[in-house]
Amino acid sequence: MRTLELPAGKPPREWGRIHGESFRGEIRSLAAIRIYLCTKVGGFRDAESVRRAAQAHLPVLERYHAGLYEELLGIAEGAGVPPADIVVANHYTDLRDLDPDPATWLPAPTRDAPDFDPTRRAGAAGAEGLGGDGCSVLWAETPTGRILAQTWDMHATAIPYVMVLRVPAANYEGDHAPAATLLTVTGCLGMAGASSARVAIAINNLFSTDATLGVVWPALVRRALHEPTAAAARDVIAASPIGSGHHYFVADRSGAFAIEASGTRRKHVFDGGPAYCHTNHSLDPDVAARSKVPGTSTTYDRLRWLEADLARAPVRDLDDTWRRLGNEDDWPRSVCTNMATPESPHGVATCGAIAVNLDTGELWAQQGLIHNVAAERWQL
Repeated sequence: MRTLELPAGKPPREWGRIHGESFRGEIRSLAAIRIYLCTKVGGFRDAESVRRAAQAHLPVLERYHAGLYEELLGIAEGAGVPPADIVVANHYTDLRDLDPDPATWLPAPTRDAPDFDPTRRAGAAGAEGLGGDGCSVLWAETPTGRILAQTWDMHATAIPYVMVLRVPAANYEGDHAPAATLLTVTGCLGMAGASSARVAIAINNLFSTDATLGVVWPALVRRALHEPTAAAARDVIAASPIGSGHHYFVADRSGAFAIEASGTRRKHVFDGGPAYCHTNHSLDPDVAARSKVPGTSTTYDRLRWLEADLARAPVRDLDDTWRRLGNEDDWPRSVCTNMATPESPHGVATCGAIAVNLDTGELWAQQGLIHNVAAERWQL
């Protein structure tokens, strides 16, 4: 599995250039795939309208965190593509939720926006059977330590681009960030991972009908991992301008929290406990009222299986966690799956997985389907 180790002591722009130059061809290819999918799964008419929407997110990122904005611009420079293409590569799930009409675009709030109309039109998720992607998050307090893990399910054509990104400790104009190890794709700031402070974050996509112009969501993942505790990371997430639907789970060696968000809602749905799982439908009714579950989604099947499996036996260790993430019961409506076909190559598949033991600092990750596939291992 490819790993990019960013060098210590370099500015964020240089980190981005190194990333972009290291995977120039892959970044261009992934951006092209996701621009195409925004016109098939989302409601955008053509590539230029996708780029126009992506471009509108850049000022949000610049205001949110200058260092991560610089890193994204550096990725674009290194890969030789416009910054809007890197926004698409990072922010694809949120972009496809956005109404393609610029006249409807509203800035993402940093708290609930109760006057927002939840009935307005959103993107066309579910078109051609491609909108049912989803990740499965698993949290457990085990005899060997506190474990946070997830599969990352997305269009199967994303599998070749999955990688691990290792970011050294840095100071961003007073914002001290510990080192972090992240599951990501080429050109992306990071999707899930953990820091040397033993704070971890996992995510699930939720399809929002109230998408707004928000922060590029992998930048939020990175920013949350700058915090020294899970409680502080939770507060960063809750106050961030989130553009569309996600479930964010953060944990450390003493706390664990989950937030569901749509384009206008932020709801705490978990505040600690020995075990928890989440897939791709909202547990909070207010967020659910501003969400859709595509007809092709397996979210309810996966949650039922995970809940039943946790009831059957508590999680023992990382090896047990990895086995559960790789389970293929009821294939293809299983935790680990591949619904792509020659006729539908962008169908949903498990494109990778990550698991971290916050007490031991051991992090496991792997690319692609993980059923009967050993994880590669890192130490925080």
